[in-house]
Amino acid sequence: MPTKLRRDEVSAERATVCALLAQANEVGDLLGARQFQRRLQKLDEELRVLGRFEERSASAALFFSGPKVAGSRGIEADFAGDALERFQDLVSKTFARRELGNLGARGPVAARPDSKLMVTAVTRGSFGFVLEEVGDQAEAIRTQLSEVVEEVVSFVSQLADPAEDVFLEAVADIDSRLLGSARSFFTSLSNAQATLKIVEGDREISLGRDDVQRGKDRTEGLVITEREAVQLNGRLFVLPAHRRFEFVLDGTGENISGKVAAEPSREIGDQLLGGLFSPIGRRWVAEFDIREVTRPQRPVRHFYTLVRLIREIVEAPP
Repeated sequence: MPTKLRRDEVSAERATVCALLAQANEVGDLLGARQFQRRLQKLDEELRVLGRFEERSASAALFFSGPKVAGSRGIEADFAGDALERFQDLVSKTFARRELGNLGARGPVAARPDSKLMVTAVTRGSFGFVLEEVGDQAEAIRTQLSEVVEEVVSFVSQLADPAEDVFLEAVADIDSRLLGSARSFFTSLSNAQATLKIVEGDREISLGRDDVQRGKDRTEGLVITEREAVQLNGRLFVLPAHRRFEFVLDGTGENISGKVAAEPSREIGDQLLGGLFSPIGRRWVAEFDIREVTRPQRPVRHFYTLVRLIREIVEAPP
């Protein structure tokens, strides 16, 4: 169960126990007061433990509201199944991209069994479900699936965020398969006129009707075209610690920027930290992946990822 969800539950119970303790003291119920005091001590200890607790396995709680939900009593099965399936699909495809890189245009998603979440509880309050990674033993370090779920929750929130720059940050690194999953997820919520709250780890995000509709409209109108292994010539400037680059193109002088893929970022960082040859400020033939994002009535945006440095362009001495 997400830490925040459990902490909220314990805090709510603590408030109830405090009220009962006050009532017991008011009427002189000494036995009842002692029982409530012991319970209060246990709850305070659990809150202290939760304050130090570090989640290592994946977990998220999804709360739904809207015409398909009867308060805290129930939810229409077809909507619940569809929404959970769409969320799981986002998790599976994000997990596969981490393992294998960009996904193919069609076909089964590899590594899907390793990304499965299980429904382990029904949430209190508005109706929803707790999804968790279920393993045979406690994890010593944080699992990859927990990182993926954190990434998916951030991704969903960014797609629906009112701020345009937050939305563009989210689409800068997605492919057409992941976009299709996001579109299906928001469409499922929108068709059901549903709102959604997600609790993951120590945070909570809420998507109201306007947010859900914004996410649906954005993903429906979005077209992503990807070009891989594009070679460009230019002068390189890079921040290895932040995995960001700038590249001044030969000929036009256009300045393109973006992120550095993990492997060249490590290599460049090692060269700088070790006092070895520095590629920064030199001219290179470099390879990029380019993602073109097209939206109705919006300018086309290009997002670049530096994949590798092919060879240095040796400049003739003056």
